[in-house]
Order: sequence, then structure tokens, then C-alpha cells
Amino acid sequence: MFNKLKSKLSKSLKSGKLKVFSMFFLLSFLFLALTKLSKSYTETISFEIVYKNVPEQHHVDIDSTKKVNVAVNAYGFNLLKYYFYKPKLQIDFETDVVLKNKTYIWNAQQNAPVISSTFKNSVDIISIQPDTLRFPYQTLAIKKVPVRTDVSIEYSSGYDMSSKLKVIPDSIRIIGSEKLISGIDYVTTKKTELKNINSNIEKSLDIEMEEAFKHIKMSNKSVTIKGHVEKFTEGTFNVAVTIINLPADTNINYFPKTIPVAYNVSLNNYKLVRPSDFRVECNYRDIDNTEKSFLIPKLVKVPDIVKSARLKQHKVEFILTQ
Repeated sequence: MFNKLKSKLSKSLKSGKLKVFSMFFLLSFLFLALTKLSKSYTETISFEIVYKNVPEQHHVDIDSTKKVNVAVNAYGFNLLKYYFYKPKLQIDFETDVVLKNKTYIWNAQQNAPVISSTFKNSVDIISIQPDTLRFPYQTLAIKKVPVRTDVSIEYSSGYDMSSKLKVIPDSIRIIGSEKLISGIDYVTTKKTELKNINSNIEKSLDIEMEEAFKHIKMSNKSVTIKGHVEKFTEGTFNVAVTIINLPADTNINYFPKTIPVAYNVSLNNYKLVRPSDFRVECNYRDIDNTEKSFLIPKLVKVPDIVKSARLKQHKVEFILTQ
């Protein structure tokens, strides 16, 4: 029996009868589809909601599962695409809602033209459900707090940063209940280690999300640090020692009269540094009415272009003279 069926099928293929049958079947299917699609239908199309411009100062109770169901009447051709994708309805809190009794209200009738424009006049809208969407809210407090960095930098030999590390932005806005944000005075970046640095620094750092931050909003969740890195060198000048607050009737002789000051400066600014840019002082009041025989020198003036400076001697001997 199987052999007879196989034989008949083989003859049909050779005779082209199967090809004719397939063509008629396809045409019949297309005719049926066209007939169905040319008829008018009433269907309900579900719109996913997309929220825009939700106010930062309000904690709006938004249910992400909310949908707007639109009952429409249209030809099958115009409804076909809605079986393959879900249309979206944008609700703009600046233009599409009204504020009443601490509730944002979206009204279907007032926003019907927006929904209608989605169909481009090819569909008749019968109804929109629900006819009203309500979004209760709580008023939030806003506070501006500084950003602190937790960054350790290890420079390559001879390199250093020529200016203070910049944080952009250096402060952010935190938004939450007044009770919650009142205890937050600053935010900190995640701990970061930079090693073998010999070029300018520019890096994005995430803000450390502490437990308390889970219930607040932040205007920024990361900041950028920037630093100008240069080749540095060390220089030394002998700077004159100045005695201050010496009584008019007191004469002293002190030694040394100058103290070497070592300083670090970038190669670009090395030739701009002068001994007169530094000042070393000894305050006589520190040892007045004591039996000390030496003064403690202090470096009280350093030029801005110098990264760091230090005294190479820490005592100035003196004797009182007539």
C-alpha cells in the first residue's frame, strides 16, 4: 500500500498536479486573508505608559504596570500591526496632567487627541479606559552637598600634580524626605587607587551608595576628577632669618643668619622662583621669660607655584647683647 501511495505521489509531481494544487491553495489563502482584513473589527488595544518630566521635588507614586486600554473600530488592515507590537503612550507631567489635592491627574478625554494621533486617522476610537489616572505624591526636600573623593595617587618618580585635584561637579543635589537627607552633609566617591601616574589625570568616579542612599535620589551618580601632572624637581635657597616681636630694649646676636629652604617645583616654573619669595621668621615671644638659648624658625611665606617646601635647619642659636 505504501509503495502504491509513493508511486502516485511521484506521478503527480511529474505531471505538475501538486504545483497547481499548491498555487491554488496559496491563492485561496491570500483571498481569504484579504477578505478578513477588509472587514471592520472592534478591538481593544493596550498602551504601555511612558512617563516624562516627573518632578524631582515630588515622590510620585507611579505604578509601572498601569496601562491604558483603547477600544477602537477599524479595518483589519489597520489593526494588523498592533498584533505584533505594543504602542506606547507618553504622559508628560509638565503638559498632560493637572495637580489637585496632592495628586497628579491624567484625564483621558483631555488627552484623546494625543492617542488619536497615534492611529493617524485610520482608526475610530470608541472608548478609553480608565478615563482617569491618579498619581499621588509626597513633597520631598532638596539639599546640596559637597563631594569628597577617596583617591590615593602614586606618582612615577619625579612626577607630581601641579595644582589641586578638581572634582566636577564638586557638589550634587540629593532629594528625599527631609528627615532622611538632614543627616547627610556630604557624599564620597568609591575608594580608588591610581598608580605610576606620569600624565594628566581625568577619570570618572562613582559615588559610594551607602545604605541611606537607597531611598533618595541624586542629581549625579558619578563625578569626574581632573589633575595637571608635571615633571618636578627640587631646588634650594638660603633665606634670611627675620626676628619678630623683639622688645625695643633688647639686642640679640643670632646664628645662622640664613637657613637653607628646600622646595619642589615643576620644571616649567623652576626659573620663576626667587629667594625673596620665601620668608623665615623666629618669634621672640616664644622664648621670652624662659631660659631657652635658641629660637624655632618657621617658614611663613611660600610662593603659590611651589608644590611644597621645608626648612633644612630647625634651630637658631642666640645670645643677648648689651
